[in-house]
Order: sequence, then structure tokens, then C-alpha cells
Amino acid sequence: MGGTRVGLKAIDGEPLSPEAVRMLDYLRTRSTELDIAGIRERVRAAALELEKVVDGVPESDIRRRPVPNKWNIAEVVDHIAQTQIRSAEELRHLFAGRCPPGPPVYAALHTGAAAWAPWQELVEGLRSANHELIELLQSAPGAAEEHGVTARTILVVNRALPDGGTGPQIFPVDLDWREYALVQRLHLLDHRTQVRKLRELL
Repeated sequence: MGGTRVGLKAIDGEPLSPEAVRMLDYLRTRSTELDIAGIRERVRAAALELEKVVDGVPESDIRRRPVPNKWNIAEVVDHIAQTQIRSAEELRHLFAGRCPPGPPVYAALHTGAAAWAPWQELVEGLRSANHELIELLQSAPGAAEEHGVTARTILVVNRALPDGGTGPQIFPVDLDWREYALVQRLHLLDHRTQVRKLRELL
């Protein structure tokens, strides 16, 4: 599933880390075990977890930056909203039996709105984007199953570094619709954890 994985490398040319290989194995295994209802429910549950964490953030904290050069909470929320909308568009293409056109959804996608938009507007954008993706997963995959189309996807995984620290590894891979949808679940959960940590630091 998900196209060929032979010879995959990170964007810097390095071999995939054990953490990246485990992520791909997880996607491959779970995508064969779950039907569309199971995938949808897991994405929905992850979205609700993130939204619940975001709901508890005081507006006075959303643009405070407890870690220099790292995202604040407003930027995380904007990033998820923008990513979910693009991901829904790509799933529509997959469900219609087409590979999504244009560039993939790049890591760190966000807009300038995080710097000025009202907090409620950012939160509503997040909820609306999550709803769009979950509603789309109510539909049958249609031609995606028949044609075996895939979407080029940019994945980011935290891996152990030789110095004992951790750092991101970024790599492109072609995913089928099931794997692609499960990536959105992992993405939501990662940023749920990020918002929780930011709230603790604040």
C-alpha cells in the first residue's frame, strides 16, 4: 500500500531513522486493519482532543512565546486549520481516483493570521477545518480503491540524535487514502501534546 517504499530517504539524503520506519510500519499495518468508519472515528477523536485542549487556553496566552524561536499557541492552531483544509482537498482527489495536483502539504504550513486574527476566529477556523475533514471521511473512498492512487506526503518524525537529544527528520512518501487519513490523526495528536506543553510552560 501507499506506493513504493524502497530507497526512501530524508530530505537531507540521510537514511530513514528507526522512528520513521516505525511510523511507516504503523501506517501500513493500521490501514489494513481499519475500515473507513474506524479511521474516521480515530481522526474525529483526535480532533476533539485537540479542540478540548485549545478551548482551555486564555486569550492572554495565545501569542506568548515561552520557548524562543518556537511556535506559540496561535501559530499551532492556525497551522492545524490550514493543514486540515489542504488535506481535505487532497482526500477529495484521492476519493475521485486522482493523484492530488500541485505541491504537497508542506511541513510548518501556516499563515500570517496567527499574528493578528482574533482568537475566536482562529479557533473557529480550526473547528471548521476539522469538521470538513471528518465529514469527508463519511463518504465512501470510491475510485481511490479501484485506481490505487496516492498522495505525495511530507512526514516529520522526532528521532533520537547521537548527542542524546532529539530532532525532526523530514521525508516524502506516497500514501494511499487510508494511510493519508491516519497521518492526519497523528498530526492532530502531536499538536495536542504541543499545546499542552506550551500551556504548562506558560
